Amino acid sequence: MKRVGYLYVLNKLLIIFLIWLAREVINPFPPAVFENLHQSVLFDSLIHWDAGWFLRIAGQGYDFDSAPFFPLLPFLIRLLTFVTHNGVVSGFLITNTALFIACFFLYRLVREDCGEEIAVTTVFIMLFFPTAIFFTSIYSESPLLAFSLGAFYYARKEKWFTAAILGALAALTRNLGVVTFLALLYYQYEVNGYRINLKKALPLLIIPASLLIFIAVLWKSTGDPLAFAHSLNRDYWGFRHFKYPGAGQLTNLSLFIYKSEFYSLFESGMAFLFLFLIIRSFKYIKDKSLLIFLVLGFLIPFSSVVDNLPLGMPRYIIVLFPGYITLAHLLHKNGLVVVYSIISVLVFSVVSVMFILGRWIS
Repeated sequence: MKRVGYLYVLNKLLIIFLIWLAREVINPFPPAVFENLHQSVLFDSLIHWDAGWFLRIAGQGYDFDSAPFFPLLPFLIRLLTFVTHNGVVSGFLITNTALFIACFFLYRLVREDCGEEIAVTTVFIMLFFPTAIFFTSIYSESPLLAFSLGAFYYARKEKWFTAAILGALAALTRNLGVVTFLALLYYQYEVNGYRINLKKALPLLIIPASLLIFIAVLWKSTGDPLAFAHSLNRDYWGFRHFKYPGAGQLTNLSLFIYKSEFYSLFESGMAFLFLFLIIRSFKYIKDKSLLIFLVLGFLIPFSSVVDNLPLGMPRYIIVLFPGYITLAHLLHKNGLVVVYSIISVLVFSVVSVMFILGRWIS
């Protein structure tokens, strides 16, 4: 676990260095404060897009435009702000603490199945994934990952109520959290000799039931209990909807081919590379509940489009931790751990600098 701690600290030190490099060397300019939220270059450099929405909800509550964002992260920010008296500081404390907790659970989970080296490599892959900068910003990815991993960890210990509570917290953090219900239900079914034990399975119903809290909040705030879905399906959010798997990515590739939009290549490249990892996961991951989480967690954004364009797969896939386990196996099997580590840190650094400078990366 000590090595995991070192990796976490290294990740934070690198991000601080990249902020200095981006803001003082590459493109020096005064802090571009998001709605006058904070005057710190360090914090302001990481507050972009969804981070602003979460801070806005924490400070002002919901309206119809903000309805797509799930409530737990804004609630935690608001709660901690009573102590810190600063929403931005609260947000960063929550997400970065959640990331450390996620590292702990991921390490423990993988070590039980695959041993120390694969576990440490898996944590490294997660921390230095190309778009892992979102874990450090005020986004829901870190809390979602921490709650989901915690749910799987305690399910392994057959502490079903604890697993259910953590799964419910994941579901209140982002829509993908609901997938933990199906994954844990299957795990309970499998460990119980392919039979459902109602006494053990019943607590898991807390996970989908937790969405009633979000529905109630939206009903009170907007008058529409399903505002999180209705808000997405209009011009403000680009008429987001589901189509067949890969529809947005295929169109996205055409944008690169015909209009030379390089982000489109990055978006689709990340999506299809991760799809390759998912296919390989059926060989390396024996826990079918993790495969359920991985496959369903990928298909939801992979099948989503905005006027037939993709939604941001490079960010959405970073919470699909079973893919990291598979990649760790592949790297060790082929003796590519060192090579991948160097390339990974370089790519992570480039993408992070783009994010710090306000470039859209996902």
